[in-house]
Formats: sequence, structure tokens, C-alpha cells
Amino acid sequence: MPNDSRNFFSCVLRRDCLAWLAALSAGSRVFAQGSTVSTGSDPNNIVFGMVPYLPTQQLVRLFEPVVTLFERTLSKPSRLASAPDFEQFIERARRGEFDLVGASPHVARILHREAGFLPLVRATAPLEPLLIVPHDSPIKRLQDLKQQALLVADPFAVHVLITLREMRDQGLVPGRDFKLITAGTQRNGVQRMLKGDAAAAVGSASTLGTLPAELSSRFRVLLRAPKGLTPMAYLAHPRLQPQVERLKQAMLALAPSPEGQAMLKATQQEGLVSLTEAELRGFEPLVVEFYKQRGAS
Repeated sequence: MPNDSRNFFSCVLRRDCLAWLAALSAGSRVFAQGSTVSTGSDPNNIVFGMVPYLPTQQLVRLFEPVVTLFERTLSKPSRLASAPDFEQFIERARRGEFDLVGASPHVARILHREAGFLPLVRATAPLEPLLIVPHDSPIKRLQDLKQQALLVADPFAVHVLITLREMRDQGLVPGRDFKLITAGTQRNGVQRMLKGDAAAAVGSASTLGTLPAELSSRFRVLLRAPKGLTPMAYLAHPRLQPQVERLKQAMLALAPSPEGQAMLKATQQEGLVSLTEAELRGFEPLVVEFYKQRGAS
């Protein structure tokens, strides 16, 4: 994200405009990223907060079936909300601005532990983080990345945190042994790596697998980090506790439907199953890495 405040507010304004335009075509069930006009505390509306892992207009399009489901299940107008970055998303959720959230595992655990959010369902797709280098790179082992730069879509994205934790376990500490460069998206990271902006890049197998051949044929995998349980978890604010079971069953019923299958394929989530308290507690190591990375940043 740009450091210059004018650039920051310009970016937020552009995102708000894009989300507003998308809302018109999506039945006005969208809550613009970065907006503070409405909050989940409004008893007459439902706000679904989606972690900002994609641009707002893409989130609007991809998760329209979920917004529609919440609206139908709770019999209230529903809107999609997000935030400019992971940290602001967490803070807005803590303040109660979201009734329901779709979040990366570490964010889900933070909200469960610190704000009492209740588990609903999770995606069944395993998350496979990959550390890649150009095909012709002289780098052959992880230790060769010392004093090099590493491109990531977002330093707080779950596939990045898993990779950084694995690198830390193998003796390479972010900020001390190598530098992180934020690319915004995995595709940008790959393109910039191939141009020589950094020695390596981090991506997820599912996203890297969607890249065109002219990009995917030009890099190789240096490290396969441990797979994560899920890329996405869905939770409800504690004020919705009486509706949790109904919401959970509605989401599980969405998965096999035509609209649910289309959404799960487009978002690379595969399927939906119940999310348990034990699974949420199992995300704790990613929370530790998140706070370490935030401190380093």
C-alpha cells in the first residue's frame, strides 16, 4: 500500500467508486470497501465482511451467492463489506462492523479468540504454498536466498505466513536474512520476479496453476511449504448466536447447489464442511507468525 497519504486516500476513493458501481449491477447488496457509512450494528441489515484478499469488485462478483444466502436465511437486506488491508479488516470486525465474516485461517482464529466470533463452515480445498524461482535462476536451495528479496502478494496473506514460518524454521528470518517486497497480487509477484525485481516469489499452487503458460513455464518450485487446512473460514458475530445453526445448515446446503458449485469453483474452495472449535485453535501457529510479521513490518 502506498506510504504517501494522498495516494492512499486516492486508492480508497477509487475502490469505493468501483464497489458502488458494482453494487448497482448486483442489486445494491454491496457495501463498499473502506466505507464507514453503515455498520453491522444496524439491526435492520446484515453486513458480510470478506477479508481483502482480492480487489473489491472481484469479491462482489464472486461472493454474491453467499450474500444472497444470508439475505434469504435471515430475512434482512445483506451487503458485502471489506477493508483496505488485513489489519483494518480485523479492527472493523473487532468493533462489530460485520455480522458475518469470510476470513483467512489466522484472521478467523484472531476473531474467534479475541472477539468471540462463532464458527460456521470452512472450505475443503487444502492450501498449498509454494516458493518459486525463475527456471534459469542460480538458486538451488533455500539458504541461497540469504540477503535476497522475496516478492509476496501481501505479507499477511495466509499462504505467505505459512511459507515464512517454514523458512523461519529452516533458519531464514524475514527482515534479517531476506527482504520482503509487496506485489499486490500473486501474478504481479511472478511477473516482477521474472523481470528481476526479486530472486523468488511466494504463491499458492491453486493460483499459480491458473497463470498462462507464458508465465508458468518460466519458473520452478524451490520449496513446498506445509499445506494449510483451508484457505477460507466463515464465522458469525456472537450477536447472531441464536441463528448460528440455521446459518451453518444453509451454507452447507448452498455448496452442492448450481450457484454454490459455481462460486466454489471460481473461488477455488472446492466444498464446504462444518468448522470446529478445535480446527480454529489449530490455526494458532499462523496467528503467532502474523504478529511476528506485523512486528517486523
